Amino acid sequence: MIERCPTCHERVCFTTSICPNCGSDRYKSPLKASDKRPSVYGTGIRELTTHPAAFWGALALLVLAMCSFVLDWTLVSESGSIDYRNRITGVRLLVSGQDPYHTKWIPGDPGRLCDPYDNPKLQITKTTVTPAMLVTSLPWANMLYPKLQVLWLIAQWGMLVGLWYLWFWWPGHTPRSRCWWSLLVVGFTYTLAWRHHVDRGQGYLLWALLLSVWMRLGLAKPTKANGWLPGLLGGLLVCLRPPLLLVIAPFIFLRRRNQWLGAVTGLLLGLGAPVLMKPTVWGDYARAMNTWSTVYLTHSEPRPGQRAFPPEIEGMPVDHLASYKVNQFADTSVFRLFYSWGWKAVPAGVALALLCLGFSLWLWMSRGACDAGILLGLAAWSFLADAFLPAYRYPYDDVMILNTFALFPLIYRMGRTFQWMTLLATLLGILTANIHPSERWWIYLPTLVMAAIAVLALQQSARAGSIASKLQQT
Repeated sequence: MIERCPTCHERVCFTTSICPNCGSDRYKSPLKASDKRPSVYGTGIRELTTHPAAFWGALALLVLAMCSFVLDWTLVSESGSIDYRNRITGVRLLVSGQDPYHTKWIPGDPGRLCDPYDNPKLQITKTTVTPAMLVTSLPWANMLYPKLQVLWLIAQWGMLVGLWYLWFWWPGHTPRSRCWWSLLVVGFTYTLAWRHHVDRGQGYLLWALLLSVWMRLGLAKPTKANGWLPGLLGGLLVCLRPPLLLVIAPFIFLRRRNQWLGAVTGLLLGLGAPVLMKPTVWGDYARAMNTWSTVYLTHSEPRPGQRAFPPEIEGMPVDHLASYKVNQFADTSVFRLFYSWGWKAVPAGVALALLCLGFSLWLWMSRGACDAGILLGLAAWSFLADAFLPAYRYPYDDVMILNTFALFPLIYRMGRTFQWMTLLATLLGILTANIHPSERWWIYLPTLVMAAIAVLALQQSARAGSIASKLQQT
């Protein structure tokens, strides 16, 4: 049960009568002020200035974060952020009324629409995000691309800090779990998953941040007045990242029906905004994704061959624009697993059926769980679901595990199993990012450990009704 400890005054999860933070009995009278032992974990500015251990620990993490940012800055300055490039060319095509998923650049077209990493032998472009996701880049799409790269790097770090801050100050955290959460976030920026995300200019962190905001709003006590905003955000999230429908829709339908009106509004806004620029854009997107699924499942992507490009595009050498620096990437999709077993023609429907079966089983087992437990399971599913899509699943997808890392200690006492597994996943990610392995099995390891953490979260979330009460916003 989540309650405020009468001794240390922290909101903690009492699985027994003993406070997991200070070790006192919640049914006994609090200690006198002179008998209290100050926590060395510090939870605010006052504590940082009072406890030297907390101050130096926070300072060390800040320095490590700054060093990681410098490494990312160097990485981005030496690469073309190839995935972010196709998002920018995609939104520029959309604004001009062209199909961002099938329009091919040819010599003589404006350089601002050129994606050198595109494959001319395919009828589809490298743009794979939804039209709604393209619209999010609309306000700055006309800036020169080198400036956009820098802005997107800063934005990624801003979103990471926002994600950290959002869960750090959640009342359910203990000082110990706040320290652990901060250490995990900083350590994660040194892993292969983060370096891969930054190098490619990916957008998974945006989805993780918005999902965390939706979850936090969802933990508030439901009323008629507080359902519209989280519902609106949930509807927009589905348009930005359709697989999140699996995560958002069941919670709204079963637990927060006061959000349905906002969800419909957000869904209509997300669907409608791109249509104003090109009425058939969602149909173009659906056809392109169907083609990409076929290409992926049949392993039929041809080599692009030689192409003629201008020597410089938007003030950047074309070789630089088409380059990337992080070479370690391995597909962790279940289809890759099937392929390794010799099953080379598994239909996409089989993986979808397995996903729906697993999700339905978990949903039934967790029917008595509290809201916070359900959200922990949904955070785990937001990480696991991508493995069942008929598309490549590369290490940058692993960013979605961060919400699971944050929610787990909010509900359960920090157990050694969770601590060691998260530490192992982080250390493996750091090792993989630095040794540049040629063997793919090395690259699989961090994701496999994170998948085990997500499965553990699913198992624990199904039991949350018996060991934790609903978290309510204070």
